[in-house]
Amino acid sequence: MSEPAPAGAGPSVAFGLSIRATFIVLLITTVLFGLGSGLFGTLLGVRATQEGFSTGATGLIMSAYFLGFILGAFVCVEVVARVGHVRAFAAFAAIATAMALSHAIWVDVIPWVVFRFVAGVVMVGVALVIESWLNAGTNAQNRGRVFATYMVANLSALALGQLLLTTQDPAGFQLFAFVAILFALCLVPTAVARVQTPLPHEPTGLGALELLRRSPVGVIGCFAVGLVGGGFWGMAPVFATQLGYDEARVALFMSTAIVGGMVAQIPVGRFSDGRDRRKVIAGMAILAAGASLFVYLQATGAFALLALGAFLFGATKFPLYGLAVARAHDVLRPEEALEATRGLMLVFGIGAAIGPFVAGLVMGAVGPAILFGWFGLVFGGLALFSLYRLARTDPIPIPDQTVFVPHFQTSPEAVELAEGEGGLDELETARVGGT
Repeated sequence: MSEPAPAGAGPSVAFGLSIRATFIVLLITTVLFGLGSGLFGTLLGVRATQEGFSTGATGLIMSAYFLGFILGAFVCVEVVARVGHVRAFAAFAAIATAMALSHAIWVDVIPWVVFRFVAGVVMVGVALVIESWLNAGTNAQNRGRVFATYMVANLSALALGQLLLTTQDPAGFQLFAFVAILFALCLVPTAVARVQTPLPHEPTGLGALELLRRSPVGVIGCFAVGLVGGGFWGMAPVFATQLGYDEARVALFMSTAIVGGMVAQIPVGRFSDGRDRRKVIAGMAILAAGASLFVYLQATGAFALLALGAFLFGATKFPLYGLAVARAHDVLRPEEALEATRGLMLVFGIGAAIGPFVAGLVMGAVGPAILFGWFGLVFGGLALFSLYRLARTDPIPIPDQTVFVPHFQTSPEAVELAEGEGGLDELETARVGGT
């Protein structure tokens, strides 16, 4: 674990600022990065459709991002360890800026596959640095509150980033320039902040196969959510565009799903605490399959119903990753938490790399509406597997369960923010407004 500032210690400094001001500086970086990331992914899907790329080719482009995500989870940690947080962040953000502009200069399938792969590597690196920096400036008294605020800021920025799509024509250069500007501005607060950096972790030797043996529902859950998540982020803008909606409604469709996930994360997680989490995963997977089917059936209906379906889809899909991670942690020792989370993120990344490519092929063969039919099939499979495991094995005693922490798939450092003595109490305090 990184060494947190002890209770009662003097303030960290960023230009001589207090801990609170340092957090605000890093939160601004998070918002800038989230705005750029939210716009970037949706813009690529819309622009690919305008350029006449096949859905299979678009799926390949989007899958390349998650392949980069997988590589970045390994490579970026080494880069940070070798050159330090400030220099590593500068390199990651600069390359991300270059990739955003490169997409606008070389508009073709093969260059975009390469650019998107590199973007996946460095954007994971950006998230890693931001989250580890936040972790270094927190302690047991404020870690949960910091994590809750970070999660809300991250998801809010991603949702607002979708709406930036409506400000310019996606066929032009301007929106790519917006993404590049937002990524470049991320350099400013991190360049001037001076905060404690985390110490390296000792590996526990927890391998992927051992993780699968000890928590099959957790591992399969992460893979299924990755399949759907990769397909959603990569191909849902294509889905809405091919249905004939303009940029404003594409952006609204995407942001509505994200807001649904943001609203449901903590209530669903708290409901799962004190219960056999496999039952909750099965129930949420059934609801997510139903929401996916609703979107599929409304593909040719009124947009208001389609947007309602997107909200329900987000509210049932996004909490499933946190539930799967919590289920895995229910059967692990505390010292295995970070390495297990990295393993689960790797499983998620593999699913997310496969998801857009498969979704693109299916959409090309059947039509755009089938995207959410495919999502419903994946969620239905997850529900059946969870019910199968329920019938085969006994539940974990409730006192031995971990407490749910809302997760969003960025880097493993986010988990550290919500772990540690007192962290989850603070998360609950943040949720209920400090009462």
